[in-house]
Amino acid sequence: MHRLRHAHTIRSLRMAALLLCLKRLLIALAAFLFLSSFLTNDKQLTLYGLGLVGVILLLALIQLLVASAAKCPLCLMPVLSRKGCAKNSSAKRFLGSHRLRVALSILLKGSFRCPYCNEPTILRLKGLP
Repeated sequence: MHRLRHAHTIRSLRMAALLLCLKRLLIALAAFLFLSSFLTNDKQLTLYGLGLVGVILLLALIQLLVASAAKCPLCLMPVLSRKGCAKNSSAKRFLGSHRLRVALSILLKGSFRCPYCNEPTILRLKGLP
């Protein structure tokens, strides 16, 4: 199992994973707000939904910047960014997304398996027990 060399990489991975999961939850909430505002014809819910879309766009921008610094220690690919590169054939998905699986793994287990090189990495510094 690989370990990371810098503490800022661990912080970047955790922050990017948290932002990605929060963004996915807010997208679902915004869809629910728009659907309920359409069904009840409530303009206030529509305004809340539009405000939430602005928050989602801001989170997406911050997540993009933070995720570019969060790289796999072996292949040096940013595991929480969309690069358009080929994924490993045995890389698994969660709800159709490689990035969501990596993000949930980082937050819940403290380790992840890179979707590009398929090597496991633990979120601990190299050289420490």
